[in-house]
Amino acid sequence: SYNTTTNTATFTPTAALANSTTYTATISGATNTAGQTMTAPYTWTFTTTAAPACPCTVFSAASNPATVNVNDPSGVELGMKFRSDIAGNITGIRFYKGSQNTGTHTGYLWSGTGSLLASVTFTGETATGWQQATLANPVAIAANTTYLVSYYAPNGFYSANSGYFSSAADNAPLHGLASGTDGPNGVYNYGNAAFPTNSYNNTNYWVDAVFTAP
Repeated sequence: SYNTTTNTATFTPTAALANSTTYTATISGATNTAGQTMTAPYTWTFTTTAAPACPCTVFSAASNPATVNVNDPSGVELGMKFRSDIAGNITGIRFYKGSQNTGTHTGYLWSGTGSLLASVTFTGETATGWQQATLANPVAIAANTTYLVSYYAPNGFYSANSGYFSSAADNAPLHGLASGTDGPNGVYNYGNAAFPTNSYNNTNYWVDAVFTAP
């Protein structure tokens, strides 16, 4: 695509570029508004960065919610839609826990269309902070494909940031999708644990996936 205001050409790859690889790009035959055509092709090269060190997550260990305990005592499933730039495996599920978020928590990994891919019950939780559970078997995921990670808070009082997914949460190779990329993000479902589809104000409920590269 070409932006005539900034005179910027943008190339969008049809697939993710390989890490630590040098690529060559060439422009030829371009014509300006005066009808003048390039006299020779212009070529340049660039090198992609090295593969990230994984396991990887969307949110870092230092990331903390704005509201640690939302005043809502109802049992609720809370989720986040995400994608990976590269194929790999989901090996675990994590969520941020406030002191009032009590009871037995269960994590779920879903396809973007609602097929349950894996579940795990959290054990040995601390009173607050990030909690993580390892899946019995890693789940292979495809690159640039929407998946959903969620957990069930049986007694509510979950953590949240309202409006968070108005933009994406990027920590390559993982991306918490901005609302509108593939429907709303920051999703929930009250009652029994089930694929969450409801959304309110693009809220981040601080649930995350653990990804390992192949």
